[in-house]
Amino acid sequence: MSDLSVFVFESQEVRFVGTLEKPEWIAADVCAILDIDTSVTVNGQIRKAKDGSTYRDGGLDEDEKGTHNVSTLGGEQEMLTVTEAGLYRLIFKSRKPVAKRFQRWVFHEVLPSLRRTGKYEMPKPTQQHNAKPTLDELVSFGQKVLAGTRLSAELQTLTILRGVQAICPEIAPMAKELVGAIQEVEATPDRHLPPTELGKIYAERNGLPKPVRPEVVNRVLESAGLQCKQVEIKTDSTGKQRQKNIWHLTEKGKLWGTVTRDKARTHDKIVEHVRWLPDVLEVIDLSLDG
Repeated sequence: MSDLSVFVFESQEVRFVGTLEKPEWIAADVCAILDIDTSVTVNGQIRKAKDGSTYRDGGLDEDEKGTHNVSTLGGEQEMLTVTEAGLYRLIFKSRKPVAKRFQRWVFHEVLPSLRRTGKYEMPKPTQQHNAKPTLDELVSFGQKVLAGTRLSAELQTLTILRGVQAICPEIAPMAKELVGAIQEVEATPDRHLPPTELGKIYAERNGLPKPVRPEVVNRVLESAGLQCKQVEIKTDSTGKQRQKNIWHLTEKGKLWGTVTRDKARTHDKIVEHVRWLPDVLEVIDLSLDG
């Protein structure tokens, strides 16, 4: 068999990168079909112990997962894979009706065919037509693409909504209402927030007359080793230089932070932002920075 084979299950691609002796699949493809989170389901969640140390809770065993370099539109990427045993466990973790159909397809069609003939013959595609993809297909595609990213759940939903709206402008009114509702959700322990909101939360908790400024929050996060700064110098048409700080998460910061992509406030360019769980306020001290 070739190093990479692409199978199709109910219009969704499943990349096979293993061998007949050791079947392996791209985890993101499998999790997209089963509608489960790739990172958490495969690697588990990072949790904090009472002594301050961190550990991974859940996820697959080491012999049930792996990695494989795959050529993508963005270049060569190392992607998570699951073995046959890992595939079983992912299927059992899904509560969606599709899980049973996917299980039957893999273990009653794909694997027997691979072991019997060395290949899996996919059904002949029906005659091609120029019909626009359905909303379900667009949403499923968006979920699959974003499954391996560190975008928070609400940012993934916003990104998919905007992408679907671009292709199906007739849903623009509904999409606008949904985007507004998502962005108005109040802060919860599992929602990532910008430094401005962290400053407000800290002020409310400590009875301060006004919020802590976002530049102060960023400076304290940097001092705590949770993020690092890249300084970008831009020159405008008049020759005046302007300094812009671009923040990047450190490995330590990834315990509380995530990187989101959204439109800039002043133009339509997509930019990256670092966002934080409210729990980060328990490991930094904003009172130390005036």
